Amino acid sequence: MKKIIYTFFKFFFYMSIYLSCVSNSPRLCAYLIKVSLNTPKKLKKSKYSNNKVTIILYRAIGMRDVEIISNLSNKLPKLLVMDRYITKLILYNFLKGRKIFFNYWYAPVSEKEYFDQNETYKKKHNLFWTEVIFYLKKYYRGKSLNFITFNWKYFAETALYEGCKNNSVAVKLWAKESLQSDLDQKHEIKHDEFKDMLKYFKKIAVYNNLTKKKFIKMDKTTSGKIILGGCPRMLDFISSKKEKKIVKNILFLSFSSTNGIPPLKENRRLNWHLSYNKVIKILNEFAENKKLNIVIKRKNKFVYKTNLKINNKIKVYEDGHANAFVNNADIIITQNSGATIDSLVNGKIVMVPFFEKNNMKKFLYNFNKEIIYTSEEEMKKKIKSLIGKKISFPLKKQNHNKTIEYYYGKPAKVVERYVGFLNS
Repeated sequence: MKKIIYTFFKFFFYMSIYLSCVSNSPRLCAYLIKVSLNTPKKLKKSKYSNNKVTIILYRAIGMRDVEIISNLSNKLPKLLVMDRYITKLILYNFLKGRKIFFNYWYAPVSEKEYFDQNETYKKKHNLFWTEVIFYLKKYYRGKSLNFITFNWKYFAETALYEGCKNNSVAVKLWAKESLQSDLDQKHEIKHDEFKDMLKYFKKIAVYNNLTKKKFIKMDKTTSGKIILGGCPRMLDFISSKKEKKIVKNILFLSFSSTNGIPPLKENRRLNWHLSYNKVIKILNEFAENKKLNIVIKRKNKFVYKTNLKINNKIKVYEDGHANAFVNNADIIITQNSGATIDSLVNGKIVMVPFFEKNNMKKFLYNFNKEIIYTSEEEMKKKIKSLIGKKISFPLKKQNHNKTIEYYYGKPAKVVERYVGFLNS
């Protein structure tokens, strides 16, 4: 019953936001946004360190970083969370040819429509957000208002940034998207259509030097704005507790079919399907061993899924964070993703399948060669040799420290650096 009531009120809220745009009432829109803002339990404090109010444009995977910093420090400003879908709803209203009545859960706005915006409607959209932010500032009179976003490419937020700029409200970027292959990054520097967005951010926090250098190459003015913060999520996985375990838990962290491959015409047929499907075949074989627990954790329900039938003895999950799965596993099979770095930080037995042709090796992340498996038989043989063996976890990470630091930075003082970022 509670879920039904919540769904009804959420739908009614989205409809109200949209109708405030149709009626050209930025004051009402600002009020609706204000009453929708909330501080999740994990971010609540009995007192705050200053008069700042930070509105976080919600993204689940970014929020975990914020929770970690909030849990380890009492020197933070008041943190409020805003539903980032609101910006998409408002953008839809200012597209030529938009409808007044539609399913308010799903505003049908594409990247192409954003870039093809009518200039008159675009100006009206920017003006609307300028007034919305003006009224939000009034609601928080006496407080220093600012925004944080995790994704610098989310086109629906652009007019919000314009509104903030016109009202002297700072927008900061907590760059969650910090993991790429070197070739993917080179392509993005040259061809990314969103590089102009970087001008809006007063401060930018990144995980690694790789991303810092990329942003500076895209926009030289960012050089004085960037904080090299490291990855707070590392703290979820660092374990100093030694534990002897019999190897019996295998985790497949389902990976994207194109991660690390630049979106070029000549690459359009390239993907990691072969590696993915062979991993499923391997797991199906091992699933017959009753002593093993085999789990597949997908990032979400939209990632690539094999057409192969998965043995019903294998548990498949799509919801929630991967950290609990990583912490419980012994052997982790994964590829180009942050989950691989998490697994290395956690000191697990990590296997990166690479069963494609050698010309695709350039698209892999910079992993130590000892965890890359180039044949199905080689991987099966290694897993067989480990099953039932007693191993002391976490494993030593010397061979992987360069990889970890390259993508996640250094864990030392990560909390202090992000406290400084939030208070800047």
